[in-house]
Amino acid sequence: MDWSHPRILLLIFPALALLAWVHWRSTHPMPPQRRTALLGVRAAIVALVLLALAGPAMERRSTEETVIFVLDHSASEGARGVQAGMDAANRLAAALPAETRTGFVSTAEHPAVLRLPTTERTPLSPPLELARDGGAETDLAAGVALARGLFPPGAASRVVLLTDGYETRGDLEAAAREAALSGVRLDAVPIAGELRPDVRAVALTASKARLHEGATVELSAVVESSLAGEGRARLFENGIEVESRRLTVDTGQTQTLVFRRTPEQRNLYNYRVRLEGFAGDSVPANNEALALVDVRGRPLLLYVEGEEGEAHYLTEAMAREGVRLQARPPQALPEALTELNGYDGVILSDVAAHRLSERAMVLLRDYVEKLGGGLVMIGGMNSFGVGGYYRTPIEELLPVKIRAPDEEERQSVALAMVIDRSGSMSGEKIELCKSAATATIELLGKQDYVTVVAFDSAARVVVPMAKRGETPGFASQIATIDAGGGTNIYPCMTSARDALAGVKAKVKHMIVLTDGQSEGSGYEGLAAQLKAEGITVSTVGVGSDADIQLLQAMAAAGGGQCYSNVDPQAVTRIFTQDAMKHMGRLVREEQFAPRMVERHAMLKGWDAAQGPPLLGYVKTTRKATAQVPLVTDLNDPLLAHWRFGLGKVTAFTSDCKSRWASLWITGWPGYSQFWSQVLRETARDSQSGDMDLRIESNGDRARVIVEVMEDAAHFRNDATVEADVSFLPAGSLGSALKPMAQQRLEQEASGRYAGDFELREPGLYLVRARSGAQTVSGGFVRNASGEAATGRVNTALLARVCELAGGQLLSADAAKLPVSRASRAQVVDLAPVLLGMMLVLFLADIALRRWENVMGFIETVREWRKGAR
Repeated sequence: MDWSHPRILLLIFPALALLAWVHWRSTHPMPPQRRTALLGVRAAIVALVLLALAGPAMERRSTEETVIFVLDHSASEGARGVQAGMDAANRLAAALPAETRTGFVSTAEHPAVLRLPTTERTPLSPPLELARDGGAETDLAAGVALARGLFPPGAASRVVLLTDGYETRGDLEAAAREAALSGVRLDAVPIAGELRPDVRAVALTASKARLHEGATVELSAVVESSLAGEGRARLFENGIEVESRRLTVDTGQTQTLVFRRTPEQRNLYNYRVRLEGFAGDSVPANNEALALVDVRGRPLLLYVEGEEGEAHYLTEAMAREGVRLQARPPQALPEALTELNGYDGVILSDVAAHRLSERAMVLLRDYVEKLGGGLVMIGGMNSFGVGGYYRTPIEELLPVKIRAPDEEERQSVALAMVIDRSGSMSGEKIELCKSAATATIELLGKQDYVTVVAFDSAARVVVPMAKRGETPGFASQIATIDAGGGTNIYPCMTSARDALAGVKAKVKHMIVLTDGQSEGSGYEGLAAQLKAEGITVSTVGVGSDADIQLLQAMAAAGGGQCYSNVDPQAVTRIFTQDAMKHMGRLVREEQFAPRMVERHAMLKGWDAAQGPPLLGYVKTTRKATAQVPLVTDLNDPLLAHWRFGLGKVTAFTSDCKSRWASLWITGWPGYSQFWSQVLRETARDSQSGDMDLRIESNGDRARVIVEVMEDAAHFRNDATVEADVSFLPAGSLGSALKPMAQQRLEQEASGRYAGDFELREPGLYLVRARSGAQTVSGGFVRNASGEAATGRVNTALLARVCELAGGQLLSADAAKLPVSRASRAQVVDLAPVLLGMMLVLFLADIALRRWENVMGFIETVREWRKGAR
């Protein structure tokens, strides 16, 4: 016994006490016996009313069972399979106890009720009764769902599924889970369909659902056969036949045909493969398969080349491949994200980091991460580590580490940094120089030597010459540099020279930085003498007041580089670039042949083994989650790729021009194909970068799901997202799309918007969703028929669904169903019974209060009977 409102029961005793008090205070003339009886009746009425208000209920368990048989009458079963399923259902139903109710449901493209649950045992009529539709599809989930809604309350529920287990629509496993949650047991009887000669187009799959003009799409048609013979496979593009192949099939064979198409104009392309001419094919409805490809305009990439006069090699090659490149020098890189967003990708080729502003680097990172743009970094003598990208926003984007591999640290280097600390360097300049010195030392190996010398009118050794691993406090020592005094470089260079001369290192290099005019003379001679002693000298002139002519002469005499009119913000990148370049570790200029070690779409149809060798590359190491399809002969990364935020980044550590790729450029067609595929795969997808669309089917309905992003880490909520659905019937693929539905998608989770539309018939469904200025599109294909006359049973699926719903997979010739121990609990509401009893007592109450009237009525009836005699 259970009560909905048990606290009401507490009112019984106070109510009875109140009733007794009112009764004893009453002055109504009545005999004592009737008075006592009336009190008892009224007390019972009050008690019954309060008991009914408390909501009493009682649970009653029943072992009575209802069994509903779901029969598959799809084309894959054939006439014999349908008859076998019906015979098995009749046999199993006849073996059930007489009190068990049985019902019958058929399912194929649509489910139908053959008989509602009843104790009648009349066998089902012949297979014609099952022919409710053409059987061109199999939706087992819909049949189970229909059966689940037919069970009467209070009885144990059981579904018996008689099928080959091959579904072409719906989700039987999901239906089994829902049945289990409803307390419905599901058993299955495997009924193999009739094995008939059949050639079937299982699917036509496009390698990409969206692409740019001029890109090649691969269409893979999977063909199954249960007959041997010859025929043709015809491919149609927008209703026009574009290719026909002779096809030979064999019994039990599955083969894949690959068609390649290169759409030259932006459009929605629908493709259909049709199998024809196979003698004896018994199921012609499954001889077609469809695919949908959305082709957008040709990709446009911004090409930033660091070496003047070298951009034409890649630009001309990509023009032949249908990829548009807009070449600009580094200083013309857009400084606004809106302008950068007009490109599908950006190429940085051999561009030194100091030639890009900090703002430009941050914009490139945001362009990739938040707007879904593509970035390709190509090597050269001023790229990756030797380009000074250490500790920059670009370094975060790259799929490779730009520091030297560990095994290279055995080559010892000695580096001296000579830094101007005169009065004109006060403020931001000196702080940036200190940061540059610290970052440069961090790039060195533990066995490398380093010293930092600062100068004004005199030299001051800030970090004495020592091995990098033996100077753990170098950062705090560098932090003590302050500005003040004049400018005299000579004593400082002499001090650094003495420090370098005192160590044994394979490479010795000096970097001199100043922002003004130096006192004294003889600098060119000193630089030449340093070079003769094996010490190279590079110079950095900060600002327009530096003696650029002197610094250029020193660098030329010392065998290094001169960086003039440098923005103080670029000092760190220049220091790290120059140190990396002169340490001689990160560039390898030797001939090598690329090796492919991972499969990737960038390398599809491209054979590196057939091409000439490359002549050099910048050394890097891969990051943990990056893909590295191509490596060098020493297994260093050559081509690396990964996703960063919403976009993609590719690194190619050799170059694309005449220094290292000269043999690729001169007449090898693989050069154009390689770079075309690399750029297309890296470029922004041909849709909005902050919207994603997918379509899921469920029976005769499809669900559109759109996810809208603010940026890589945040969803956009409360957005207005609308979807337009267009339809192209399978039989008229050459005609125009027909508008079918337009609806506003409802938000169902953070950044997620969804809506449903009806799948009316086989064909192509195109969905375009929009939110503000952003759009995204997607397609869904519903093939004419997925049925196949294979004569097989999908035992694995049937076993899984039986396990999910607590049933068993029986044999096809089972004589009876296994005994089910399940019982069904039924809750009986006792309130109506109590209220009925109360009504009877209420009539008794009236009779007691009007006893004289009752007795008079009885006397009248008696006298009427006497007179009637």
